[in-house]
Amino acid sequence: MKKLIFPFLILGFLLTSCENDDDVCVSGEATPRLKIKFKSADNKVLTLDSLYLDVDYGNNNILTVVRAAKVDSALIPIRVDDAGFTELYVRKTKKGSVSKIKLNYNTTSEYVSPACGFKRLYQNLTGTLETANPVTKVELNQNQIINENKAHLYLVF
Repeated sequence: MKKLIFPFLILGFLLTSCENDDDVCVSGEATPRLKIKFKSADNKVLTLDSLYLDVDYGNNNILTVVRAAKVDSALIPIRVDDAGFTELYVRKTKKGSVSKIKLNYNTTSEYVSPACGFKRLYQNLTGTLETANPVTKVELNQNQIINENKAHLYLVF
């Protein structure tokens, strides 16, 4: 009987040591993603038939983060390192022409909770269109990324 007390005591501590907010990172507390919406040349909000969007995360690590049909907006995770920029590659079709967009920003970190740790916030956001087909223009809607509520960037097609 004495041999069982110690394991049950340890098990009891393990089961009661975590609180609700310690083990779950609820939505909205993590690093916010870039929210992109689309416009036509005559400044009307646009729904694209298809969208392929790749992100360069550094060290030749280019990942397709959006592959969607009938899309009116996209949430893009951008770099969390200290590079200060992220490059996006946008296509309307899988094998179509590619527009290159370079986002520049300054980053800060904010502590959230034991489960989430720190999140990155992006300030002084700018977007430069480096290759212009199919995207013809980049319009900045907000110069900081602190949440995902409003569009940060509009891509004009």
